[in-house]
Amino acid sequence: MRFPKNLLTSVFSVYFCSNKHGASKRFALLRGGTTKQSIRKIRKIRRFLFRRIERMKRISGLLHYVRNDAKRQKSPESKKVTPMKATLKSLILTTLALGVMLSSCDTPAKRVQQARALYEEGTELRQQRLSEEATDRFLQALTLMQGCEPTTENLRLEGQLKDNLGAMYNKHGLFDDALKMHCEAIECFRQIDDSTAVMTTMRNCGRVAKSLEQFAQAKHYYDTAFSIATLLNDKAMQSDIYLEMGRDYYLPVGNYPEAMTCVRRALEGELDDNNTDIANMTMGVLYYYTDNYAEAKPYLEAALRSERPGLKMSVYQTLYAIAYNEGHLEQAMEYQDLFTQYMMQADKEHASDNLQRLKAEYELKAQKSEMESQLRNRSLKLWLIIAATVIALLVIVLIVRKKVSDHKLAVEQFRSQVERDQNRIHELVSDMENLIRTNDDLRRDRQTLSQKDLLMTSKIMGRNKVYATAQGLGEQVTADTMNFALSDDDWADFISLTDLVYDGFSQRLLELYPKLGKWDVRICCLSKNGFSNQVISILLDTQTESYYRRKTRIKQMKMNLTDDTRTFEEIVNAV
Repeated sequence: MRFPKNLLTSVFSVYFCSNKHGASKRFALLRGGTTKQSIRKIRKIRRFLFRRIERMKRISGLLHYVRNDAKRQKSPESKKVTPMKATLKSLILTTLALGVMLSSCDTPAKRVQQARALYEEGTELRQQRLSEEATDRFLQALTLMQGCEPTTENLRLEGQLKDNLGAMYNKHGLFDDALKMHCEAIECFRQIDDSTAVMTTMRNCGRVAKSLEQFAQAKHYYDTAFSIATLLNDKAMQSDIYLEMGRDYYLPVGNYPEAMTCVRRALEGELDDNNTDIANMTMGVLYYYTDNYAEAKPYLEAALRSERPGLKMSVYQTLYAIAYNEGHLEQAMEYQDLFTQYMMQADKEHASDNLQRLKAEYELKAQKSEMESQLRNRSLKLWLIIAATVIALLVIVLIVRKKVSDHKLAVEQFRSQVERDQNRIHELVSDMENLIRTNDDLRRDRQTLSQKDLLMTSKIMGRNKVYATAQGLGEQVTADTMNFALSDDDWADFISLTDLVYDGFSQRLLELYPKLGKWDVRICCLSKNGFSNQVISILLDTQTESYYRRKTRIKQMKMNLTDDTRTFEEIVNAV
C-alpha cells in the first residue's frame, strides 16, 4: 500500500457494511409515517410558528410606540424645553473638554520617546512569544508616531514598527494587512537608504506572499532580498533565504531537486539553532516525498532536538507516514500519539482571538490621534468658535423662552385632545397585552418543537456511516475511530439525508455555486452538519493545513467570493 504524497497522516482502511435504507424505515415506523412526511409536517408547523412570532414582534413594537407617544402627549412642555436644556449642557461640557484637551497637548519629541519605549517593550514581548501583547505595544507606538517630523530616526522607528506588525499579522492569518505593513516599512527604509532593513523586510514580504499562495511574487521578493544580501556579503541572511526559498517556494510547487539544493546550501551556511532544526525537518520531508526513507530519518531525528511543539508535530507526522509505509504499525501508532500531543500544544501557543480587535483599536486610535493633532494646530480658531458659541447660546435661550410662551395656549388645547384619545389608547393596550401573552405561549411551544426536531435529526443522520464516523472522530481520535472506509454510496446517502434535514441543501448550494465539484459538495455538507476542520481533514484523507487551503480555493475560485469577509463556515450555513 502506497502512502499518499499530499498527506502526512494515515488511517487504516477497513470495509464494513451499513444498511442505509433500514435506518430510514425504522425511523419512519417510530414516527408513525414516512421520514419525508414527518419532516414536512414539522417544517409546516415551524413556519406557522415563525409567522405568528414575527407578527407578535410587530405588535409589541407598536405597543411600545403607543405607550411612549402617550407619555410625550402628557408632558408637551418638557418636550420643548428639555432638549434645549440638554443641548445647552452638552455645549458647556464640550467647551470645558476642549479647554482641557488644549491644555494637555504633548510635544512631538515626547511622543517619539514614548513610541520608542513601547517598541522596545513590544520587541521583548515578541521574543517571549506573547504575540497579542506585542502587537498592542506596536500599535500604540505607531499611533504616537503619526504627525511626527520625518527625520531619519523617526522613519527608521516607523519602518521597524510596521515590519514587526506585518510579522504579527502574518502569524495570525491577516495576510493582506501583513503585506501592506511590510510594503510601507520598505518605503520608510528606502527613504533613509537602510539596505539591511530593506533586505530583511523583502524576505518578510516573501513569507507573506507564500502564505497567500502567490508563489511567483514570493520568489521575486526572495530574489531581491538575496541580491541585497549578496551585495552586503551577509552570509547568515543568504542561508536563511536559501532555506525559505527551498521550503516556501520550490517545495510547494513540486520542484524537489531544486528544493533539496537550496536547503542543503542553507545547512552548509550560517543558520541559527532554530533554523537548523527547520532545515533538517524540511530535508527529511523532501526525502520522504522522493521515497528515500533511509535518508529522511537522520534529518528528522536531528530536527527533534527543537523545543517548538509545531515543528515536532510535523516531524512526528512524517515519521508516522514512513513507519506506516514500511509496515511498522506499532511504531507508527507511537508516532501518531506523539503527533496528537504536540498538535494540541501547538494549538494552545498559536491561539489568538483578539488580534482583529487590536487592529480595530489601532485604527480608532489613529483617527483619534489625527483629530487631536488638528485641534492642537487650530487652538486659536477653537477659542474663537467657543466665544461665538456662547453668544449663540444666549440668543437661543431668548428664542426658546419666547417660543415657550407662544406654545402655552396651544398646549392647553392639545391636552383636551389627549384626554379624548386616552380612552382609545387604553383599549388598544389591553388588546396588545392579550396578544403578548399569546406570543409567550407560542414561543414555549416553539422551544418544545425545536427539541423534538433536534432529536429526530440526530436519529436520521446517526444511521449514516459518514455521519457516525465523523461523530466518532470528533469525540476521540484513536486507532479504532480512524479504521474506516467510505464508499460513494455512503457519501450519496449522507448528502441525501443532509438534503432531507436541511430542506434540499445541496440543490440550493449548486444553484448558487454551480462550479462546485463532487468533493466540494461533500465538504460543504460536512461543514453544514457542524463537524470540525480536523475531523473533515481526516475524512478527506488530507492534512489540516491542506484542508484550510482547499477551503480558501473553494471560496475564491469556485464560489467567486474573494471579497467576502465571512468565513467558509458562515457562507455554508447561510445557504
